[in-house]
Amino acid sequence: MKKVAPIVLFVYNRLKHTKKTIQSLQKNYLAKQSDIYIYSDGGKDEESWAEVYKIRKYLKTISGFRKITFIKRNENIGLSKNIIDGVTTIINEYGKIIVLEDDIVTSPYFLNFMNDSLDFYEQESKVWHISGWNYPISSENLKDTFLWRTMNCWGWATWKDRWGHYEKNPKELISIFNHNDISRFNLDDSTNFWEQVKSNHDKKMNTWAIFWYAIIFKNNGLCLNPTQSFTENIGFDGTGTNTGYRNNYSNNLSRQKYNIEFEHELKENKTATDRIKLFFREQENKNLSFSKNLNKIFNLLSKLKIENKKYILYGSGTGMDLVSSFLKEKNIEFIIDNDLKKHNSTKNGIKIIGLTYFKDYDSDNHNIIITVFGRASKIIETLVNEYQISKDRLISLDIFETN
Repeated sequence: MKKVAPIVLFVYNRLKHTKKTIQSLQKNYLAKQSDIYIYSDGGKDEESWAEVYKIRKYLKTISGFRKITFIKRNENIGLSKNIIDGVTTIINEYGKIIVLEDDIVTSPYFLNFMNDSLDFYEQESKVWHISGWNYPISSENLKDTFLWRTMNCWGWATWKDRWGHYEKNPKELISIFNHNDISRFNLDDSTNFWEQVKSNHDKKMNTWAIFWYAIIFKNNGLCLNPTQSFTENIGFDGTGTNTGYRNNYSNNLSRQKYNIEFEHELKENKTATDRIKLFFREQENKNLSFSKNLNKIFNLLSKLKIENKKYILYGSGTGMDLVSSFLKEKNIEFIIDNDLKKHNSTKNGIKIIGLTYFKDYDSDNHNIIITVFGRASKIIETLVNEYQISKDRLISLDIFETN
């Protein structure tokens, strides 16, 4: 192996995620040979600055790498600008780079794979991008790695001469991509990557990765994927800048050994690409089903809003956020939560009551809207059997238990 590539890690205000990312990196077999540059973005407001300071305090305690360098932004420049600037700066110095964000957990062999890939394809100008992650597709009749047209950014690497082409210019892309280009860009219409380009053009989004893919695509470049992932994204819990709650498409980090055979044939692997297309189409069908059931929730909440009664909400998570955005605060008596640590706290201006204390506050017998998704039936059973609450008072919004 040649000299190992530097790692560049971008962090913001998620201490728990950042710790997991760094701890997994420290367990990599090449960590002690690697330089790591950590870019810490500044806060947007007083609350986010408090979290940024916590992360910066933690970062002072880490070890396990050959050299650790911190770059602290004095203001919030945003993830997109932070990554573009940081990658460009470090890759211009080293000629190659390995990039991570603060929600990517890595296998102990991640750095081996990225460095070996960078060395193997360094002189192959058709290969532009190395990914550490792959979609959860079948590995039958696939080798350890494959090449295809689309890039993934959940742990990735590239070289200076390729990254030097990077440009974020949605207006130009929209002017030069024809219908056939967009179709191929969207994996032959199996998904809609192009929507991100339009959203950036319309100032609805401010992202960087879709433009790296577009540059690779324009230059007929190829991207290397491992058939079995070396990374896992833990950021789809509502805490991310550009992500909400959704599936992380995890296929788990189950690698017990490292023995990689690289793809020599420099063309797109049709088998792997077709399987990823099928994956996207299956996801789209699931999303359509989810949207259909979600509309049922909106219809129910609209009826409750018209009735203008008072309700008690069970659960203080995302479902509660959805309901409280529909119903006015005056229509919500209080929130029940099984977590007693939340007792007497507030969310969205509404008081939270620990479930144990519920009877002390339930004098008016208002109907209870169960806002928790995925386990409403168990909650109903508990409320009926242990708290003697009439089932007629309970309204479930659980679309995951809807037939």
